[in-house]
Amino acid sequence: MTYEELLALAREFEGHTLETVTGRRYRVGIYLACPFFTPESSGYGQSDGRRAVERFVERYNETGSLRPGDYAKVSRNASYLIGLLIAAGASQTSAPRP
Repeated sequence: MTYEELLALAREFEGHTLETVTGRRYRVGIYLACPFFTPESSGYGQSDGRRAVERFVERYNETGSLRPGDYAKVSRNASYLIGLLIAAGASQTSAPRP
């Protein structure tokens, strides 16, 4: 997966309500070519920037993990990014693309 492919997924699901692996509901949006996430619980959009999402993609490609804890050092929004991947059909058994 590339950053651009993840951004395309965010565009596809923009405005839809998604869920994290723990069931928290949120919406995804795009601002300045970077995804942001708005949890239903707070209603406030949040993003940790393009570089953090790029680091998430790098780690995902290395591990294929769908566990937010595996991304704690690279992105604060891993649970939302993983929710986006799951909404797009990713599974824990999905092998990362080289």
